Amino acid sequence: MCAEEWLPDRCLSVKEPVNPHDPVPRYGCPNLLFGGSIRNRTEFEDFYRNVLDQFTCCGFIAWEGDRIIGYVNFFPQKIAQKIKFYGWGDTKDEQPDTLIHHCISVIQNPNYRRKGIGTDLIRHSLEWAETRAWKRYEVHRVLPDMDKGIASEQKSTLSFWRKLGFSIIGEEDADEATKQYYGANKRYSMALDMV
Repeated sequence: MCAEEWLPDRCLSVKEPVNPHDPVPRYGCPNLLFGGSIRNRTEFEDFYRNVLDQFTCCGFIAWEGDRIIGYVNFFPQKIAQKIKFYGWGDTKDEQPDTLIHHCISVIQNPNYRRKGIGTDLIRHSLEWAETRAWKRYEVHRVLPDMDKGIASEQKSTLSFWRKLGFSIIGEEDADEATKQYYGANKRYSMALDMV
């Protein structure tokens, strides 16, 4: 992912591949500005450029021709703890050289579902992390397995992460919104050690 191609400033809750040059923000979620720590589009761009300058990468894009069909992004733990997007990075324990999963989004079109797009994006992220000596990759607020969770753009269900080698490192009671929307009473934290 590079700032000149596209910044992950929208959830891909659309049916067709996305033109990265469409006006922004066209789609998106209310938490894209990280809960108020970033106040506008300029600060959002500056934030990503700073992370990219410092760490050379913070995610990958799945393309179909010149259109985006999915993306994943992640941040070093120190940055994730600062922005707390949807609570990702909320962990209190300090693990050195840890990346925190931010989000994964694949367009909401049945023709692109269950094709391995999300899996490939995570595998690329893990390969990138391992070759740069990151020791751990964590994902938080993972849903138990359920159809609604698997169909969501976050794709954060236990089986998805388990098939990639992740193990549960903690569980918490789900917040009221998660209980109402997904019908899930628990959410999980998972990690993969890359040592």
